[in-house]
Amino acid sequence: MQIRARRILAAAMFAFAAGTLPLLPAPAAAQQVVALVNGQPITALDVAQRLKLHQITTRRSLPRQEAIEELINEKIKIEQAARLGIVISDSDVDRLLSQMARSSGRKPVDFAVELTRAGVDVPRFKNRIRAESGWRQVMQQQSPASFMVRDADIVALLMSRGEAAQISAIQYSLRQIVFVVPRGSSDAVRLARAREAEAFRKAFTNCQDGLAIARQHREVVVKDPVVRLSTDLNARLRALLDKTPIGAVTPPEPITGGIEVVAVCDRKDTIADVSARREVREELLGKRIQVGDKELLDKFRSRSIIEYRNTAEPRR
Repeated sequence: MQIRARRILAAAMFAFAAGTLPLLPAPAAAQQVVALVNGQPITALDVAQRLKLHQITTRRSLPRQEAIEELINEKIKIEQAARLGIVISDSDVDRLLSQMARSSGRKPVDFAVELTRAGVDVPRFKNRIRAESGWRQVMQQQSPASFMVRDADIVALLMSRGEAAQISAIQYSLRQIVFVVPRGSSDAVRLARAREAEAFRKAFTNCQDGLAIARQHREVVVKDPVVRLSTDLNARLRALLDKTPIGAVTPPEPITGGIEVVAVCDRKDTIADVSARREVREELLGKRIQVGDKELLDKFRSRSIIEYRNTAEPRR
């Protein structure tokens, strides 16, 4: 869910700046019911908003019927989550939206304002977040095999590609340092802590002395040492660690609970077992989730009462 959100935000801001958004239907037409899902209506306005969101996130036009099908699936996902007692609270949705905003370098309130200016209804956008978050938990309960990838599966895939079972990798010895920002703090407090973290970064010369100095700072947490392989890191983090000299720390980044810098205490070449191939594991996981998603959704759709109204080429 975290990778897809970043793409949505980046594309959303680009389309907003470009001003390539369709118009909403007239108010009278907007309330027209185009489909019912177990008695729950989908209106022309819902469809218009979904078309708009797709244009913002993908910069392409989605066929109207596909938008209707997507909204039908969304209704089913929310309903199934409710039946299993899965509750995605407003605070959960706000937290996910805040993560998306931060990944785009914006404050949550600014991001919401920009979406609104672009013509996207934020409550409907939140409803989509709620549906996908709840559906993820439904899948974890109803289709747990979709989230399992064995080392043997990775080996089989790599062998089919003619790749070796072991690869060269880089091993990093790291220390995470968090400048704590209490919950509910103002933007001014967070900014001050970020400046404090940046000053610490510039003064940091080696792990032994730097970590001792960090512990002397007010409300700073120095976490236990961790060792990570390059094969287990995403490309952005791997590039960040590679360009950070040994004995230095990464630039400050906001995280839940504060501002974080990461000290690179050592870096060396090593051999990684195939099971550490993060990108291959994620590739297989993504395919299995996609298959499991369709199978589970098809099952619930077959049990639902779906009625189309005023739509071209209705389908089940």
